[in-house]
Amino acid sequence: MVAELHKRAIDLGGRLRLVGVVDPDPDVARRRAAAWDCRRFADLGAALADRSVEALLVLAPEAHHAELAATALRGARHVLIEKPVAEPDDIANLERLAAERELVCMPAHNYAYQPEFEGLLRLVRSGELGRIRAAWITYVIRHSEAVASAYAGVLDEVMIHHAYLALALFGSPSSVYAGCMQPAWEAHDVEDQAWMTWHYGGGLSVHHFATFAVDDQSSSPWLFAVKVLGENGSASYNWHDSIFRRPLGSLPFAVPAYEDSYIHEHRAFADAIAGDRSAVISRLSDAAEAARLLKLARRASDEGVSMPATPVEGQR
Repeated sequence: MVAELHKRAIDLGGRLRLVGVVDPDPDVARRRAAAWDCRRFADLGAALADRSVEALLVLAPEAHHAELAATALRGARHVLIEKPVAEPDDIANLERLAAERELVCMPAHNYAYQPEFEGLLRLVRSGELGRIRAAWITYVIRHSEAVASAYAGVLDEVMIHHAYLALALFGSPSSVYAGCMQPAWEAHDVEDQAWMTWHYGGGLSVHHFATFAVDDQSSSPWLFAVKVLGENGSASYNWHDSIFRRPLGSLPFAVPAYEDSYIHEHRAFADAIAGDRSAVISRLSDAAEAARLLKLARRASDEGVSMPATPVEGQR
């Protein structure tokens, strides 16, 4: 489903050109290639044998991310890899392979490339808001069980976004609290709602919430929102400025701010390939740390306790 959003970004962003598609389902591959006027490669090896292929977008299920990305890096191709990226050790291996070959391997942390978030990030880092004491990151979009059944629970599948955004804004927390709600699905046995609270030194708490269970149709909706409160000021942004009826990807309605985040992400990827590695706001090291913290959140939820989040010296 996310391939549709990447194709839209290719069409509108103007920085990447689609050469072809690889999919283990031949019917899907043929349909995509015909609709998108590109080649259908029999497998990844065939794609990497084509010298017109300079980069790979890894959009497969998470279990296949590390293997596909490592194969592409060994084949001297740049990689944009969807989130959640992989296990922390596998991410470290990808980071090593990319560094050895001087290639870009960029996690697809698309929310970090929205201009509104970049502006908020600059405000936080500049100190103009003063000492930050509280922040909220919320995701409230109902998903049908048919769509949700393609995913893990919202803690792992959605709150990876919350994790990498909070890491970009504030770094790693000192402790993590979390909880997962019993789902209301008929058969899909994973949580449909989850929350985390990250504590930092200096009196900062960051509150994360995500749900596939309900929409927010109130006057001040939490659809997706980031809010930061400092002692000298505050800042926020949300996705609710433009919405209309047109499904794309996994969502039953159009959210241009969300869809356009893929355009901004592609531009950062292209800039990094061209030599501006500073264009990558959220790196593989951030993906590894986000994965570690989400594991701690899962333990905190399962055990009903807070988890110390400071890594052991020399470990993530």
